[in-house]
Amino acid sequence: MITTANTVPLPPQGNTAHPAGPIPPDPRAGGTVACDLLGLVRIPATELHLAARVGLESALLDAFLPAAGGPRSAAAGARHVRLGRGPAYYQPRTALPSWAALGEALGHLDRQAPGQAPALRHALLDNLHNLAAAGAYTLWHSLTDRPSLTDDPRPATLERLLEIATSTAAALHNHRAAGPFAPHPGDLALLQAHEAGWRTFRELDSPIKIGNELRFLAEHVLAPRPDITAVLAPLYGSLSLALTARTVLPALLGRPIDVHLVRLGFHDQGNVAYLGAGGTVRHRATAPRAYRDRLTAAARDTTVLVIDDNVGYGSTLRAARALVRQLGGRAVTRSVESAWTLYYRSGRHDIADAADLPSLRPNLHHSIQKRLTGHLLRGDAGAYLRDGAHRASGTLHRQMAASFDLAVSTGTWTTAQLAAMRAELAHAASWNEPPVPRPAALAAA
Repeated sequence: MITTANTVPLPPQGNTAHPAGPIPPDPRAGGTVACDLLGLVRIPATELHLAARVGLESALLDAFLPAAGGPRSAAAGARHVRLGRGPAYYQPRTALPSWAALGEALGHLDRQAPGQAPALRHALLDNLHNLAAAGAYTLWHSLTDRPSLTDDPRPATLERLLEIATSTAAALHNHRAAGPFAPHPGDLALLQAHEAGWRTFRELDSPIKIGNELRFLAEHVLAPRPDITAVLAPLYGSLSLALTARTVLPALLGRPIDVHLVRLGFHDQGNVAYLGAGGTVRHRATAPRAYRDRLTAAARDTTVLVIDDNVGYGSTLRAARALVRQLGGRAVTRSVESAWTLYYRSGRHDIADAADLPSLRPNLHHSIQKRLTGHLLRGDAGAYLRDGAHRASGTLHRQMAASFDLAVSTGTWTTAQLAAMRAELAHAASWNEPPVPRPAALAAA
């Protein structure tokens, strides 16, 4: 499951300075735009005026990119600005009828004003990627629980949706992607007929966080370890990272690397019986057969890097490690975020045996994510902009340094794990990610 399209390297990111409120587009970052806590961008008035001049439909922009506020808005800097995500982003099934129009709008913008509206282009791509990723997961869920029969159109549609989601992810990270960015009408009709399996929020879908993570992994994990030939990402939270990795990692490494997916999780998928007898993992519960077969072939007698979006108690990483071992391989486990606050709550809580490479990033707590997405689902962009989560003090780098100090104080991490944390902390000096708010401090926000 790798993409071999021509790619160009990701540009370096800026520093960790974080202005008050959601981060605006950064014109200095090689044409990229910076994102806020959820991964949204703010689209400035200049780009909106350009969109009107080149003929983008205002109704489409209204549907996908909500106005941040009018002349009377109390949110600083919100006048004549749009947010990159709105209710349609978190209700992907209801947004399906506008998918083709969204793709046409992106193509029109690229033809009529190439390179002139980076934040708007990013937002259009982001919404296109979201639709493809959400649709792909829906079919992954469906085909895993109800395997395909003869002449079943779902397997071919799933493959095409994964390719669309990969192309849009690559484009979001400034890699050349030929597309397509919108689905075939038959695939769209199939998706619209699916009522179950839709997820409205991927915990890790911030492009800036995904880009930083993949650069770190390429430089400090995969380049020094050519024996790691495959990546495994548990769904649903890590889906966007995995799809981005299909293009980005081979480009950064200069060598092929397989990227595989499994539906696996215990925090929000408690209704799925993943565990079998004797601590085994029921592989049939994790993926459609064709994808299980690919993972089985790729894992045998090799090393697999498992990347989970967030580690709390470590159940998902432990199960993924067990699955790779069942398939005859060895696993190296990584978390993109870690729930370091759990260490403060209980000295007995320890994930040193679950996460070989735990990120020093604190996790964005689900209660904060739920509150922020709730503002957007209600169409209240003003409340979103005013939310105290956007005004967390300090920098992410300082928070990561505090996480490292805590890890050292526990005395449970190996020398190799601490060395990996030091490498990540040094790499994070160039990350332009906002600091993570603490749930207790925002209880009244």
